[in-house]
Amino acid sequence: MTDPVQLLQQVAAQLQREGKTPSLALFRARLAGRIAPQQLFSAYQQWRNNPVFDDTAPNYEAAPAPNPANHSDTELTQTLARIEAKLDLLLAKLGK
Repeated sequence: MTDPVQLLQQVAAQLQREGKTPSLALFRARLAGRIAPQQLFSAYQQWRNNPVFDDTAPNYEAAPAPNPANHSDTELTQTLARIEAKLDLLLAKLGK
């Protein structure tokens, strides 16, 4: 097996642990500058035909998602109001 394919397997395992579905775009983003685009595409095609996930990649623990039940209604209302204000500002700037 070639090194680029093994590298893709490691990145694929890492993406899986992060809860993401491996794709060419994610591989391209993670491996930018490490593999030539032609090699990346070729290795991706090989990996896609035989998607093996390498478990030797380091395990990065993802931060737990915030639990909205821990936030009070007033906090959520304030956050929503800030988001709406920013959206209104953006729409106003786009309308100019």
